[in-house]
Amino acid sequence: MANNPKNRHELVEKNVGLLAILIIFAISLGALVEITPLMFQKQTTEPVKNLRVYTALEMEGRDIYIREGCNVCHSQMIRPFRSETERYGHYSVAGEHVWEHPFLWGSKRTGPDLARVGGRYSDEWHRVHLINHVT
Repeated sequence: MANNPKNRHELVEKNVGLLAILIIFAISLGALVEITPLMFQKQTTEPVKNLRVYTALEMEGRDIYIREGCNVCHSQMIRPFRSETERYGHYSVAGEHVWEHPFLWGSKRTGPDLARVGGRYSDEWHRVHLINHVT
């Protein structure tokens, strides 16, 4: 009877300690398989060439971006799809975000991607856009 799948399932459900151990094992295994390899890939831990640390003003802007919830609608990650690379340029790589915590990639995009918008337009365009964002 112990080989019956239903009985094994009931055994785990009724034994809280065993259930907790199995949950911890499953989470640990998932972390081992998914997260650990990233620590050994040089491309995910090394900054890309010519990447610089943010200035104090850029950090302040980033803090405001997070505080105002801009990352809810705007992503900062260009996905490796043809339509995205044609519109926004080269797709994002992990090395571009080495110093960013929390990451602002986002999980959905309602507004346009803002990954490299700072270098795409002039300072005057940005000033006008902040006053009248429709243009």
